[in-house]
Amino acid sequence: MKLREFLTVFEQSDRLRIVKNEKDVYTGFLALMAHAGGVEELMDAEVKRFRPIPEIRHKEWQKRGLMPPLQPQETPEYSFSDLQMNLYNTIYL
Repeated sequence: MKLREFLTVFEQSDRLRIVKNEKDVYTGFLALMAHAGGVEELMDAEVKRFRPIPEIRHKEWQKRGLMPPLQPQETPEYSFSDLQMNLYNTIYL
């Protein structure tokens, strides 16, 4: 299945992470893909795997010198005490 066809099952507010040759080529919301550069040529690529991956990070990751989230500028969607979680629908091309 092509990426263009696969993306039709997601909502505009869903977070996506697209990986090609083990490198992230897009990380963000589906709705913002149209404004991202270099994404159109990926639309005819074959989807090899799909996996929803939760990202759980400490809210104070910068202060504590911990690994940053994929999109550190985003506010958390879910808060559990001092943790935050985002769900990325990861598509491997």
